[in-house]
Amino acid sequence: MRRKGGGPPASVRTSLGKTVLQGVMGWGVLTALVASFLSARIHSAESYRDPLPPFVFRLSAAQAAPWKSFPMYRRAVPVLEYHGISGPPSYLTISRYLFAKQMAALKAGGFHPISIEQYARFLRGDYRGLPTRPILLTFDDGRLDAYRAALNVLAPLHFHAVDIVVPGWVTTNARFSQNWDEMRQLQATGLWDVQAHFGYGHESIPVNSAGKLGGAFADLEWINGSKGRPGHLETFAQFKRRVVGNMEFAITQLSEHIPGYKPYAMAIPRGDYGEAYTNDPRIPGFVVSWLDRHFQAVFGGDYLSKSAHEKFWIGGRRSRVTPQIDYRMTMGQRDILPVLYCRLRDYALDTPTWREYLCYHRGKKKPELANENDGDGDGALGSLTAGRRPAPPKAARWAEPAGRPARPA
Repeated sequence: MRRKGGGPPASVRTSLGKTVLQGVMGWGVLTALVASFLSARIHSAESYRDPLPPFVFRLSAAQAAPWKSFPMYRRAVPVLEYHGISGPPSYLTISRYLFAKQMAALKAGGFHPISIEQYARFLRGDYRGLPTRPILLTFDDGRLDAYRAALNVLAPLHFHAVDIVVPGWVTTNARFSQNWDEMRQLQATGLWDVQAHFGYGHESIPVNSAGKLGGAFADLEWINGSKGRPGHLETFAQFKRRVVGNMEFAITQLSEHIPGYKPYAMAIPRGDYGEAYTNDPRIPGFVVSWLDRHFQAVFGGDYLSKSAHEKFWIGGRRSRVTPQIDYRMTMGQRDILPVLYCRLRDYALDTPTWREYLCYHRGKKKPELANENDGDGDGALGSLTAGRRPAPPKAARWAEPAGRPARPA
């Protein structure tokens, strides 16, 4: 029965009011839950990028003893090359445990990691201000895992380092690469220098119609046919434009995004300028000479990695023995402290390179597992060849980011 005024009865109005109120409250609760969920997701997304807590490894007296008596040297700068740290398993990744242990050994040995500016002066023959036992720490690819793992290992030791990044990967491989804020954070510490690896794209390119892959800085690229035109290799002129454009893009991006950036150094992708194979013999000379004109330091790969058939290899172990390539010591999970000590000692004493291969192969005999805390042979350098430890389980196959984004205009 309706009231004379034509409106609903009071009981109906009360019921409707409660329904509306409950609906509003329900939407409010739902909105709060959604906001909380989104906030948690955002926090989770940020936390996987946060630097790991500080970690300073404490060497035992036996581990530290050989490092404390490391030979003195001044006019040489060994360069260590790192990639992933505590990241996806690969031959280019080491544990944070081993990395912190290596840094503790360098500290005990009185090594002084220098800045890229100091290294550039050294390459020009200017030794003023160069500390005793200088060393350069480099980290290739601008990897997020290296940023997270290394930042708070190096900071307590006040160690300098060089972050060698790929600007094109900031957006195309965001979960793999550091972002601009993270790179700026490193540069702002005063202990890190951001430098270029290359500009964009992956290091591998197709070099024939069968899809064989070659180096982006080492080969002419195969271009598939279209609209009735057959496939073909790019011309040498096109190759030069591609490589120069790649590097100019890197310099421009770093200049725009990293305050204080100066193009001191560049690392050749995979250290491959065509020394082992190239489908055009003009490439190695052009690549190395162009880079040498535009950067004071041009980093290659490990100087012990030379194969017997690298026709265009630029020889030399020390920086600027030949005035174009700066070779490094690539660090992997098998480079336990005795191996690192051996290589650095041979470098400092200018030991013939053929003898240094003995250091290089010791790591294959005594690999160090990520969770080992003792018994790794560090206390007795003479015991390196005594006994064999079971090899660690094979890691899952993993490759660096694939795919090539559209080239910048």
